[in-house]
Amino acid sequence: MQTTIEAPVRTDRSTPPAPTATPARPRAGRLALLDGLRFVAAAGVVLYHFTAIHSSFWGLEPGGQFPRLFDATRYGNLGVQLFFFLSGFVILMSAWGRSIPQFVASRASRLFPAYWAGVLLTATLLVAAGAYLRVFNPLDTVTNLTMVQGAFGTTDVDSVYWTLWVELRFYLLIGLFLMWGITRDRVIAVALIWPVVGAVFSQYDDTAFSVLLDAYGAPFFAAGMLLYLVHREGWSPLLVLGIAFELALCITTVTGDMSATTEHTGAAPDPWVISLVLLGSFGLVALASTTRLQHLQWRWLSTAGLLTYPLYLVHQVYGLWIIKTLHPYVDKWVVLAVAIGATTTLAWAVHRWVERPFGPRLRRSLLRGLDHNPGGARPSST
Repeated sequence: MQTTIEAPVRTDRSTPPAPTATPARPRAGRLALLDGLRFVAAAGVVLYHFTAIHSSFWGLEPGGQFPRLFDATRYGNLGVQLFFFLSGFVILMSAWGRSIPQFVASRASRLFPAYWAGVLLTATLLVAAGAYLRVFNPLDTVTNLTMVQGAFGTTDVDSVYWTLWVELRFYLLIGLFLMWGITRDRVIAVALIWPVVGAVFSQYDDTAFSVLLDAYGAPFFAAGMLLYLVHREGWSPLLVLGIAFELALCITTVTGDMSATTEHTGAAPDPWVISLVLLGSFGLVALASTTRLQHLQWRWLSTAGLLTYPLYLVHQVYGLWIIKTLHPYVDKWVVLAVAIGATTTLAWAVHRWVERPFGPRLRRSLLRGLDHNPGGARPSST
């Protein structure tokens, strides 16, 4: 589930610039407000897991422990859809004008160091706690380290990792898009056709092609992709209609099957609330990327963005373990604060001691390996 905001680096091998009817607007550097929205999305997911899901960790169901908070946080899982909107925007921005090696190195170095740490930390706690938390097969850890465990039917070490498999399939499609060549007209065509084709195949087919198309995530990513075009060139009737089409599909996708949310929280969600949250989430991304707000560069927003991914990776198992351990002895609000504070601190440690030192090293190593051309002419020594 990872989305970072990086200015594209143009090289001689980059895709041709998009042919547009009007000149593309100069883009801001880092869109700090999008970092802030990433943290908002993660906070929603954290509160959903800590105060809304149906579990025995609190002794009572969360709806009984935090009745007023529950009314809001039971919709916190929609932070995942906000992540998908952001990914559609940011990953297209990251890929545009880059070579395949640059895109692969950028994504892999951003995703894997924190993910490997998250998998190992989570697996360690599950092994140490034993059945106190849940039944766990340590051998699943090996497959989980690849991040493609979803393709092999292997259980996620942490259930939140399902979203990473969705993101990876989007990255693969963007990589194929890079090989084809990214242009404005092609982005519009793909964004409009992909979700429909994916939905059709999901109804009648369960082959690898159907899995790759990912009918669930497609409209969210496609909406973000079209919004990136707005960021580049401004609003137009075609982009407005395209985004409206994608948002209608997003609402249909989520409200069409709410059984999982009902099972997890013990309360059926209101489809009108879901629709408003989805529209509001996309609206916030649009405000942060297409208005003057895109120029805000508050440092704390970028800092929050840096903590988002590791927090998402480690919060659930560690937070619920803290809740299960402390709730019989400590006030519930103190327990909740400790769970949030401890997992945020652990996320900072993963960022500080794993992402920062190893991410750039992995990126440089991948670039050297992917750019390696053993059959090419060696540079002259003179």
